[in-house]
Amino acid sequence: MEKPSETKLKNQDITRSPIVVVMGHIDHGKTKILDWYRKTKVVEQESGGITQHIGAYEVEHKGKKITFIDTPGHEAFSALRSRGAKVADIAILVVAAEEGVKPQTKEAIRIIKENSLPFIVAINKVDKPEANPERVKQELAQEEVLVESYGGKVPAVEISAKQGTRMDDLLEIILLVAELENLKATPEKLAEGVVIEAHLDPKRGVTASLLVLDGTLHKGDLVVVDRDMETVKILEDFRGKTIEQAYPSFPIRIAGLGNMPKAGDTFKAFSKRGEAQNFLASVPREKESSRALGVTKSKEETRPVFNIVLKADVVGSREALEEALKKLESEAILINITSSGVGDINESDIKLALSTRLVTIVGFKVKVDPAVKQLAEGSNIHMLTGEVIYELIDAVKKEAEEIIPPEVRRTELGRAKVLKIFKQSGAKQIVGGRVEDGVMKNSAKVEVQRNKDIVGEGEMLELQQNKQKVNEVAKGLEFGMLVDSKTALQEGDLLIIFREEKVKAVI
Repeated sequence: MEKPSETKLKNQDITRSPIVVVMGHIDHGKTKILDWYRKTKVVEQESGGITQHIGAYEVEHKGKKITFIDTPGHEAFSALRSRGAKVADIAILVVAAEEGVKPQTKEAIRIIKENSLPFIVAINKVDKPEANPERVKQELAQEEVLVESYGGKVPAVEISAKQGTRMDDLLEIILLVAELENLKATPEKLAEGVVIEAHLDPKRGVTASLLVLDGTLHKGDLVVVDRDMETVKILEDFRGKTIEQAYPSFPIRIAGLGNMPKAGDTFKAFSKRGEAQNFLASVPREKESSRALGVTKSKEETRPVFNIVLKADVVGSREALEEALKKLESEAILINITSSGVGDINESDIKLALSTRLVTIVGFKVKVDPAVKQLAEGSNIHMLTGEVIYELIDAVKKEAEEIIPPEVRRTELGRAKVLKIFKQSGAKQIVGGRVEDGVMKNSAKVEVQRNKDIVGEGEMLELQQNKQKVNEVAKGLEFGMLVDSKTALQEGDLLIIFREEKVKAVI
């Protein structure tokens, strides 16, 4: 029989650590802030100096813990930033002191407000000579973000993540805001949380980064993610250290999963298989997504189709790339992602590409085995791979533009009236006329209008004035012309003189 004190403790809420999302424009120093706290070189480890996928990290200040969610800054990762905001308690809006408010700063403000997140402004890079924190505050005010020194309620800290200036002050304010939010959790419960990221580890299989939002996750627990039930066989903290249990607000990794979860999926833990199965049976089956990756070209569809087999390192990157690639679609081209997956490019991807016309394999931060690469080259399958998302998107954009037929632009130069027919020998005809409007230009194209109807066209081969070869004849002047046209010209015909230019398509 349980003691009364034990029963009370079992349902007792405790104050939990705050979960903080770091948001802002690309290269404004979000990862440098975390780098300072973690004392690791995350920036140098990331390609191109930017964070490529979401991560969660824990730091400690004066005995209190704070969990940070690091969100990518590039515009293609809008969905990941939004997802990060939805699981966070507090946001840090990072704005570079020398650059001020930028497009992704405004997007971050919108996401913060939509999620009703309390937030702190971190004005970074104050060590730079061109830093102007006051201008940053003014620009924020224009976005309806009033910091405390401007009569508002939003705390602002002027920091330098590079030099460590006022970095402890930022942590103090985070803990103060967290205290005001009165964040609670029940560690005695079984865990509930969210999938932050997932990828395919060559040695350990499907590996997912999770954030425990409430309760405690134990090694050996059963977790239900979406409609999949998994046993937690490998449980690690965010540094990769093996642990036996994870408490509320704790970022963790689990490995050896049977299926690839989606970033943003929620999970729930169970200690007994029967309970997990009963819960799973109660989860409604979602309807098939209306956004199918494959596209069937309709009979009315005349656009060229650019087919893509997409592979990425983690789920979040794959989602961001799908979104960015579909944005390349326009009235000139259809973007068709025939397949989208996580993991290295393999032989199956090549075989899939072979079954699809005009296909390109696009790989982000993935490896290509030499044998697979050789198979692709031998099969004339084109691959585009990269480590930095915006460079890869630009490469795909350039490739897609190659299959769009050039646009033909017509420029009307002038109009002339046929006054006399001198000679007609097949398509070659010599006529005389007068320029009614604009100018006649040699080597231009000719459209023949008769009784308000277009009856044919041709090409000017030679232009004369006063029996002298000329390049052009002005309005009101008469001319002689050798024209190549299958239509026999007649006196009184109106000649529309124009030029056509082929312009390379740009997405």
